[in-house]
Amino acid sequence: MSVERIAISLERDTLEKLQASMGKRAHWNRSKAVSDIIRDYLTKEEWQVGKGRRVGTVSLVYNHHAHGVLERITEIQHDSGASIISTLHVHLSHDECLEVIAVRGKAGRIQGIGDRLGAVRGVKSCKLSIVA
Repeated sequence: MSVERIAISLERDTLEKLQASMGKRAHWNRSKAVSDIIRDYLTKEEWQVGKGRRVGTVSLVYNHHAHGVLERITEIQHDSGASIISTLHVHLSHDECLEVIAVRGKAGRIQGIGDRLGAVRGVKSCKLSIVA
């Protein structure tokens, strides 16, 4: 991949915040940081247009004691099998579980999976993250 050199101007406080953020990530430099920020922005823009195939995760935190929550989450995953790559289940406490579901497919389909899972009674948190 070829690289183009560009120049940008930033407000001092924005640059200071960027520098502070970079300090938390030893492998980052300014070019890498700005490149990653632009790439994230473009991915979000493409996602909003809703065209093309995407890859990401749906992360859920839920109370596994809630009536029917496990059955409903499993049913949605089985209904969405072609879009689900893998799942990870983590016991957070006696009552709470984290489920991370790797997904790929058309943007609208992935959004639908996240929406359906987030609407399940007993799900405390649902976050869809698109990475590409």
